[in-house]
Amino acid sequence: MEKTLAKNILFDLDGTVLDTLPDLVEAANYALVKSGFPAQTFEDVRRAIGHGIRNLLRDLMRCDDQEILESCRLIFKEYYDKNKAVRTRPYEGLIELIKSLKARGIRIFVISNKYDDAAKDLIKTFYGELFDGVYGSCEDIPPKPDKAIFDKVCEQNGLDSKECIYVGDSEVDVQFAANCGMEFIAVSWGFRTKEELIASGAKRIASDIQGLKTNIEEYILADEH
Repeated sequence: MEKTLAKNILFDLDGTVLDTLPDLVEAANYALVKSGFPAQTFEDVRRAIGHGIRNLLRDLMRCDDQEILESCRLIFKEYYDKNKAVRTRPYEGLIELIKSLKARGIRIFVISNKYDDAAKDLIKTFYGELFDGVYGSCEDIPPKPDKAIFDKVCEQNGLDSKECIYVGDSEVDVQFAANCGMEFIAVSWGFRTKEELIASGAKRIASDIQGLKTNIEEYILADEH
């Protein structure tokens, strides 16, 4: 396999660059209770995150009725749109890391299964204009791990998968990177444990910001030499 040249680093959002779990739990339970379903624990919601809101609610409700699911999704979205940044915060050290990468000429993107408007709003709120592009879930594009959204990012920004690294925190991200032909670095500070990441096939796992910097640096140094 050719050595990846670290010219572009793409990040997942939930559990990778932003700790969104408290606000997601609040919104999910608000929608569930309004829809006549029991509220779920932090752990239940954590385990279900990663496949988009519709799938999150389906798994928490244990319901496949599309009409009920759509009604619950709309309740969730209305609540979350107003309350998505109440307790959400960037993970410590990531703003500084991204600034340092940008200073070295590396382009930085977000590719997330969070719906597009919320993804763009949250990144702008907490990271300003640091990212070169933010791509969330849209109705006309299958969610990760399908590679369609990566193809869109590549087309719009002139990216080559051999020059991209993906950073994420879940089994969805592991498979997504593989489907796209990208190198992958997992972070264990998000919504999956180190053990869950290993079980999903992750080979490089960073447990803190220094570990992520070290892993990324290996690719940058390979590119610069």
